[in-house]
Amino acid sequence: MRVEDRSTHSEFVLPLSVPPTHHRLPRPPSGTDTDSHALRLPAEDVSVPRARHAMDRWLGRRGASSELREQAVLVLSELVTNAVTHTDSAWIVCATSFSPHDGVRVEVHDDDTTSRSPERRAPTAERECGRGLFIVETLAECWGVAVSPVTRGSAVWAHLREY
Repeated sequence: MRVEDRSTHSEFVLPLSVPPTHHRLPRPPSGTDTDSHALRLPAEDVSVPRARHAMDRWLGRRGASSELREQAVLVLSELVTNAVTHTDSAWIVCATSFSPHDGVRVEVHDDDTTSRSPERRAPTAERECGRGLFIVETLAECWGVAVSPVTRGSAVWAHLREY
């Protein structure tokens, strides 16, 4: 898989899929028709819409349904926002894999090596933040956190399927 690097316009190979650490285990891919893509971006607010737009276009070209694309884009948006807001990362890697049979896997790798795991907070009507992982948990079939083999920071992943 090739990674687009929007900060230096270079490419490097990214091993997609980090092992799960909690929640239900994802199903192994059932076919060989899985395609993947990754994008390296600065850990800045402007990267959230860039990542969202890039993944939506990429999934659309692969024939993902509009409903699955919308859900995957929302999950990616929440994970990128968390990485940008709650880590000391200089850059992030957004990775996506898609199979018509197995759905979408979204991964966001940060380069913050302080070993802080994301914390799911109880959302309240008064707070503007704190809903991200609740949204991820609601939309994803499963999700988890692991040490990133790419950045040595954290990799937060989610797997979404159509039912």
